[in-house]
Amino acid sequence: MTNKKKIITTAVIAVLAVIAIILLILFIRQDYVSSKYNSTLYFYNETSTALVSENREIKYRDVYDLAENVIDELMKGPSDGKKVKIIEKNTKLLSIEGIDTGNVTVNFSREFLTGDSTKDVLSVYAVVKSLCTISDIESVKVVIEGKDIATNSGSIIGFLKDSDINLSTDTYTSEMREVTLYFPKKDGGKLVKETRTIRVTDQQPIAQYIIHELIKGPENENLSSALSDDTVLLSVETSDNICFVNFKSSFLDKNSGSAEKEKMVIYSIVDSLTELNSIGRVLFLMDGKKVDDFGNINIGSMFGRDESMIE
Repeated sequence: MTNKKKIITTAVIAVLAVIAIILLILFIRQDYVSSKYNSTLYFYNETSTALVSENREIKYRDVYDLAENVIDELMKGPSDGKKVKIIEKNTKLLSIEGIDTGNVTVNFSREFLTGDSTKDVLSVYAVVKSLCTISDIESVKVVIEGKDIATNSGSIIGFLKDSDINLSTDTYTSEMREVTLYFPKKDGGKLVKETRTIRVTDQQPIAQYIIHELIKGPENENLSSALSDDTVLLSVETSDNICFVNFKSSFLDKNSGSAEKEKMVIYSIVDSLTELNSIGRVLFLMDGKKVDDFGNINIGSMFGRDESMIE
């Protein structure tokens, strides 16, 4: 009986040893077939106003696995405490499709959206740029529970390539360009043309540079600035010849006054922007939303160029 127990014990030990060896072989094989990818991930900067990159090593077995792992790392957040994660807590990755074609659709749950259109667009950009560093992926589209994401202007964010998104850390081109601006005369009444040559890059639209130059004010001492120098511009987008100018809502208080002053503010912007062939009309947004009342003027509709305002 004792010998029988010894035989059984020996057999059990042998079986366990074989199982252990098999598991060890599988583990070694799994690790062996895994590759390492030095990824570039994108997160918010400390103030959540721009994107910054972070390098991270990711293990993967194939391109499908790699794409999912890149998203997983984005969801975990940055390792640098000065950076901020770009994907909201509780967001779920529902699917990744199109990897075999190089045009990838990433489907997130609704928690991805924050309600702040500017931040949501930056989050989309971060996903696109992080995935487009993978050589098999040419373009990326982000959707929410299968539905497209729209910008402040109502345009749909479609497939984007890495080259479509320029950041301050990327290589970019610059050039000197002449812009035409309109400022009020100090004695009031009319807008006066002022041209200046500024350096522009492909990082932001020329319309955005024009607004910033208007905020800086005129160089001609006989002219005054229509806009308060602490006016905050959030974004500028142009679609179908319409320029959507999105200011921080404090614009309404900082730039209001008499009806004449408010008219100068509006047409200083509109007449300057419509100097561009790509812009025919301007729509004002405050914190991404249409508003009606700007002091004595209704700004809920689109504005076209008004030559009668110009001297």
